[in-house]
Amino acid sequence: MPICTMPDMITGLVGPIVMTSVALMIFMLALFWMAAQFFKRQEYESFVSIELYQLVISIFIFLSVFGASCFAAEMADSFAGRDQFEVGRQYLDYITNNVIMPNIAELEGFKLYSQWMGDVKARWGPGPWAVVIPMFPMFIIVERVVDFLLLFISPFIASLMAQMVVLEIIRGIALPFVLPAGVVLRVFPPTRDAGAFLIASAIGFDIVYPYTYVMHDHIVRAMIAIPNSNTCDSFMSVIPGGNSGNVAATITQNGMIDIPSKICHPFHYLGYLLLQSLFLPALSITLTVAFIKGSTKFISQKMG
Repeated sequence: MPICTMPDMITGLVGPIVMTSVALMIFMLALFWMAAQFFKRQEYESFVSIELYQLVISIFIFLSVFGASCFAAEMADSFAGRDQFEVGRQYLDYITNNVIMPNIAELEGFKLYSQWMGDVKARWGPGPWAVVIPMFPMFIIVERVVDFLLLFISPFIASLMAQMVVLEIIRGIALPFVLPAGVVLRVFPPTRDAGAFLIASAIGFDIVYPYTYVMHDHIVRAMIAIPNSNTCDSFMSVIPGGNSGNVAATITQNGMIDIPSKICHPFHYLGYLLLQSLFLPALSITLTVAFIKGSTKFISQKMG
């Protein structure tokens, strides 16, 4: 649901809940005002004026967050052609399906090829006294290494899937549920701090968190576009073969396996999997939590 279609939801669901809370608070303030006038208590009048100011601030915050969300969506649309949640979803989909999965498929195929080549054996000698030796023992080692790598990266692929789910959850609950709950809680004095926290959380997770994925998309796509041929050439040159020369070059020249495309390129692109599975999500959540902490203090104290 695009962010700028939220006014329809406000009039249909969120608006009545918030307006009912505001009306209840106004009714309570009216009772306090009448009690202040009846009992001639100056502190009651002060309480009413303070809470009326807080009520106006709560309504202003509620409308401002929706306006800020709409503005953020327009900025993301002008920067990336779509809203920030759509940018994040398509970016994670690109990393998963266009960058990671093809290279995992390459490694899986190379593992099967290595298993087959490692199983090729030669017999030397007559019948019962024959000596069976593997023709290509290096493929046995390579197969084990690739198999361990594929097992190792499985949780990181799950991390990408989890990030997609988290983005969709945030998109579905931040503005429709968390923000109205925060405004309702902020209207009443005993729950004002909790309301400020929920309002700050709605702003952080609806604007700051998805915008970090716009940043990731802009940076990582540019990094992936850089050719990695020099890296693979360096990879080919640093694998020694003792007296027999460079093992990787020998295997490639003999047509047994294309080392750069089957090993170097997949390893190069799997580095982006670790980047998006570990460092960048931690950066996103750190920025969001820092924003929520600062905004909570601002909403609950500075505006009070």
